[in-house]
Amino acid sequence: MNPERAELILKLLEKEKAAEAKKALDETEAEDTEKYWLLKGKIEQKFQNWGESLNAYHKVLELNPDNPEAKNNIHIIKNILNFWNPEMFNP
Repeated sequence: MNPERAELILKLLEKEKAAEAKKALDETEAEDTEKYWLLKGKIEQKFQNWGESLNAYHKVLELNPDNPEAKNNIHIIKNILNFWNPEMFNP
């Protein structure tokens, strides 16, 4: 992935412009690189597409098993998905 393109997408995410970041990534040819899949995971996470995000982060770990950001984001998503609030079930 072009470094300038990746930087643009990251800046869009930082400015909470997730829709624009997603469009920019979609217009980029998919690559089997750590950077591409990390950006994909971050964007899907912003849209709460948990399955897509987890898949992207797991792809990052296939490429680099030591990537701390992917590991951390997987942990965060699993905590979100495993959250259980018993008060929600009290009538």
